[in-house]
Amino acid sequence: MELEHLGGGGVKTERGVGRLYKIALAMCVCLCAALLLGLILGSILSKLDRTVNPCEDFYTFSCGGWLKENPIPEDSSSHGIYPWLRQHVDIKLKTELLEAPSHAKELEAVTKAKILYRSCMNETIANYIQWRTVFSKITTLSRRFLYRYLDFARQVISGTTSLTPRWDKCVNYVENSLVYATGRLFVDAHFQEDKKHMMEELIEGIRWAFIDMLEKENDWMDEQTKQRAVEKAHAVLAKVGYPEFILNDTYLSEDIKELFQLEFNEKDYYGNVMQTLKMIAKSDVSWLRKSVPRTWFTNPTTVNAFYSSSTNQIFPAGELQKPFFWGKEYPSLSYGAIGVIVGHELTHGFDNNRKYDKNGNLDQWWSESSVTAFNEKTQCMIDQYNDYYWEEAGLNVRGKRTLAENIADNGGVREAFRAYRRWVDNSRGGVEEPLLPGVDLNNNQLFFLSYAHVRCNSYRPEAAREQIQSGAHSPPKYVIGAMSNYEEFRKTFNCPQSSVMNRGAQSCRVW
Repeated sequence: MELEHLGGGGVKTERGVGRLYKIALAMCVCLCAALLLGLILGSILSKLDRTVNPCEDFYTFSCGGWLKENPIPEDSSSHGIYPWLRQHVDIKLKTELLEAPSHAKELEAVTKAKILYRSCMNETIANYIQWRTVFSKITTLSRRFLYRYLDFARQVISGTTSLTPRWDKCVNYVENSLVYATGRLFVDAHFQEDKKHMMEELIEGIRWAFIDMLEKENDWMDEQTKQRAVEKAHAVLAKVGYPEFILNDTYLSEDIKELFQLEFNEKDYYGNVMQTLKMIAKSDVSWLRKSVPRTWFTNPTTVNAFYSSSTNQIFPAGELQKPFFWGKEYPSLSYGAIGVIVGHELTHGFDNNRKYDKNGNLDQWWSESSVTAFNEKTQCMIDQYNDYYWEEAGLNVRGKRTLAENIADNGGVREAFRAYRRWVDNSRGGVEEPLLPGVDLNNNQLFFLSYAHVRCNSYRPEAAREQIQSGAHSPPKYVIGAMSNYEEFRKTFNCPQSSVMNRGAQSCRVW
């Protein structure tokens, strides 16, 4: 109406348009903020079980609501936030990228990935050779074979009652086989550059926290070994998001020469698989007797994080999305989720991987006295986790088997919380972040909830027993182990000395 009234008056019209633009922009900002707030409130409050005392069972308090509303899918042996996000990424790859029509200007690497996917979706595959070959590749075969495998898996391995959708298997196979081609597809469509910069800042905060605790609070390591530990922490490389070369068309078109020797056929998936395996094997053999490059070995779509001892690198890969990474709006949630993950991976450089030096070389750089003290510290943690009984498995946690992961969990949560408090001091002058409206939780409490929330997970009994007997990680519910050892958690939730989440003088700490 205002524009009609202004008519053809040039300056007035421009002012009217400018005023409307500002109003529209303000409305968009408010709407986006409201949507984000709604997402956060739903993500936090829906997971909680308020009937549980957080000082008695913080895992059930944090995840009880999620566990009730998210039963394990019939085609899965367990279900949690990691698998949920993994499938979210897979669906994007499937519907928006791999199933999209090819076009003339498309990179050949991308075209090959689409052909491999389409051939995988063709279920008419026959004439398989020997049993061992068939069984080792059984997930690439027809449904007749897959149902036989399902019978075996249901009775022996995982307790699943239906098959994983074929598209999901196909997406995962293409991702794992043609890493950079699918990575390029995903980065072009979904990655935001500012996330990478924010993550790099967060990682530097975690590194600072580890070194700060090492220098100020570590009383069991001699000075020479401590100094070399500081040097190793400084030398850790963090590969964030994706490698720069993945955006280089020349690299993808020329340097991955083995890929272009493949002749994929949409009607011969098994043949395509054999070609791909041969290509990967040749690539692996080509690295024999060569120095290990400090380069990428994960796909940007990977929903996981890694520490590489031989290159002294951490890879917080495809986790730069909610509920792991919340951007600049709510740092307490980001530090509690992906911040702890980064700290966890950094700490891996100082558990069993302590035998590798800052350059990734196998080298006993620890003094004998520091090794002895380390073993004494870790025995406390072994005993602590041995006492945890997992009902789903009917077994106790194996403290020695899971030691490295437990050390990393305990170190990671300390490092991330210290880094978050430093961020509050440096970025906000010590003034706390605004509280979330409608949430009766302060930001320190949100930090610990965010840490627990990304570990919400449920298991079938068969999968739980398998996890205890052969897994390297403690069950997700024993995130309580790290928090019950941590004095800042006890302060944040006012846990009395008699509570389960306050181990007091029995608390275990390595880093």
